[in-house]
Amino acid sequence: MFAIVDIETTGGLVGGNNITEIAIVLHNGREVEGKFSTLVNPCRPIQKYVQGLTGITDQMVATAPMFGQLAENIYNLLKDRVFVAHNVAFDYTYVKQELALAGFDLTTNKLCTIKLSKKIFPGLPKYGLGTLCTELNIRVNDRHRASGDALATAELFTMLLNHDTSGELQRMIRRKY
Repeated sequence: MFAIVDIETTGGLVGGNNITEIAIVLHNGREVEGKFSTLVNPCRPIQKYVQGLTGITDQMVATAPMFGQLAENIYNLLKDRVFVAHNVAFDYTYVKQELALAGFDLTTNKLCTIKLSKKIFPGLPKYGLGTLCTELNIRVNDRHRASGDALATAELFTMLLNHDTSGELQRMIRRKY
């Protein structure tokens, strides 16, 4: 029903950068039901700032599969689910672009856990993943790595589902980003 996605990239802007790591946590609306994670060879250098932030180096991705080799599997994991991410516009744009280059047209509903968190947990000082995890006592392993952040977002998502007493989730899924 839901695919919680996190990616790491060679740099911030979509044009001229590529995915270096992707994690997908499959969630049925109650609990996690599957996980997928892999490094991706971006076929271009990773910016030094990004290497420092994520710990992902050019050497680590040199022998990883290219996105095109993973595209069919990734598309099949995502195609019939709501694409969920913390700042969904960033992750969705990258994944959609990379899938399109491999011949797959991703057209799923999207849900942003930042926006949903603001509705369900109003009044917090900030809504970045790190702050939310601290405020809500969510343990994060491997911060700024796709798998660690996707698993933390999945835990946040479960909390959001459990605290959504006014139907915000359904309203936000119908909203286009």
